This record gives sequence, C-alpha cells and structure tokens, in this order.
Amino acid sequence: MQLRDPRPSRTAESPGRGRLSDAWTVLRRAVDEARDDRIATTAQALAYSLFLAIPSVLLVALGVFSLVADADDVAGLIDRAGAVMPAEATSLLRDSLQRSTESPASGLVMTVVGAVLAVWTTTGAATTLMQGLTAAFDRDDTRGFVRKRAIALVLVACLVGAAALVGGLLVLGPHLQAWVGDASGSPRATAWLWWSAQWPIVVAGLLFAFAVLLYLGPDVEQPRWQLITPGAVVALVVWLAASAGFALYTANFGSYNKTWGSLSAVVVMLIWLWLTNVALLFGAEVNAEAQRLAAARGDRGAAPRPPARAGQDAAH
Repeated sequence: MQLRDPRPSRTAESPGRGRLSDAWTVLRRAVDEARDDRIATTAQALAYSLFLAIPSVLLVALGVFSLVADADDVAGLIDRAGAVMPAEATSLLRDSLQRSTESPASGLVMTVVGAVLAVWTTTGAATTLMQGLTAAFDRDDTRGFVRKRAIALVLVACLVGAAALVGGLLVLGPHLQAWVGDASGSPRATAWLWWSAQWPIVVAGLLFAFAVLLYLGPDVEQPRWQLITPGAVVALVVWLAASAGFALYTANFGSYNKTWGSLSAVVVMLIWLWLTNVALLFGAEVNAEAQRLAAARGDRGAAPRPPARAGQDAAH
C-alpha cells in the first residue's frame, strides 16, 4: 500500500497561491537585504547629490530666461517670486536678471556655465544612484568613466522627463484643463475627462522611467527589458504612497515653516528626495531578489548570477 506524502506539493498549489507565496518571499528577502545594504544611508547621500544639482539647473533656466526676456518680463517674474521667496533672495534675483538682460553676453555666459555645471552635477548624482542600484545585487560597479557618464545622461533624461510629466500634468494641468473647458463651453465634462486621463498617463510615464532606471542603473547582466517588473511596480507604489503621505503630513501636521522659516522649502525638498531614492533603491532590491529566486528554480528567463564582490566569498 502506497502512502501519500503529507507534505504539500508545490505543483499542487494553485497558480495564484504560488505567485502570492513567491511575492511574499521576495518582499521579505528584499526588506532584509535593504536593511543589510543600508539603503536609507545611501538614499541620504543621493538626496544631497541631487539637491546640489538644483542650483546649476536653475542657473541654466535663469540664463535662458535672461536671453529671451525684457525688463517687463523680469519685473513680472520678481513680483510673483516675491510672494514665496525671502526679500533678500528676491533682491538678489532681481539684480542678477537685470544685469543679464542689460548685457546679453553675461546671460549667454551664465547659460553656458550653468549647462556645464548642470551636466556634471546631474550625471554625478546619477552615477551615485547607479552605485546604489548595483549594490542591491551585491556587486561593485566596474563600468568605465565614459560608459558610466553616458548611461548617467540617459538616467538624468528619465528623471527630468518624469519630473516634467508630473509637474506638467498635476501642476500646470488644472490651468490647461480650465482653459480648454472655458473655450469648449463644457467645463464639467472637460474636468471629468482630464481627471480620468491624467492619472493613467502619470502612472504609465513613471512606471516607464522607473523601469529604465532599474534596468540601466545596476552593473549586472539582466534579462531583456520589460516595462512591468516587480521592482518598478513596488518602487512606484512605495513612491506614490510616501509622497502622498508626506504631502498630507506637511499640509496638516508639519510645522516646518515655524521651525525652519525660509529654510523650510530646503528641508521639505531634501526629505522628499530621500523618500524618492529609498523607493528606487528598494525597487532594485526587489528585482535582485526576484531574479535570485527565479535563478534558484532554473527559470530560463532569469539572469545568471554575476561573480560576487571581491572578498565576498571568503567572508562567507
């Protein structure tokens, strides 16, 4: 008489239950690896690197503005900026723009210098991100300087595109929707259509940007590129939840203006950049664990595990 094995067989599990079990295993291992890799500390360094790139980008924007603007445009910009900027900063901005508009050569120099600094600082921040993403796979980034900077330019383009998409649809979108609604004579229908369309576009655009970042960033051999990967989906969900929660906190419970005064915007920006970097790094940890689980089970689509870091095998 043949006895039945009391242990549950994996092949007997339903596909849905097997996928849920695998997802839980990947998430649990990713959390443990994120703690071991100290992604919160890496995210802090990334936040400072990205924040240092902002002045050079603003320098380019001011240089281009000074080349195409006149005195009336400068006065209008200063009036609007004075509502949100300290008086000292507004005065400094006014003097700089007035000198630039009076001397086009100085505006051109500002644009060129700002562009060089912007490319260097943004690609520097992107290379730091690439190192953090590679560390999620327990590897060292061995790419050369030229190749690393070229990939960094692609990552910067993805980040800029994602920021422009979010800013354009969520910040400038309501104004465009109101204008289209007034022009068409159907403001309510236009508002409903805009609200229904903007979020799928934002989610799809951010998912594409995150998928590219998590594919090109790590210095590892990976399967073919896919729009939807476990890491990209988790990173997007974590980022949306963290951004919404932080915005809710700052709007209702935070007291940054009372504590930091004019520096409150800097503090809020740094915290939001830190949350963004944590989401991306955790997405890389999820992708790494998903590939390790697939490789352990012999899936053909899984990437082969690259050689370990120098000294890592000896440590084990």
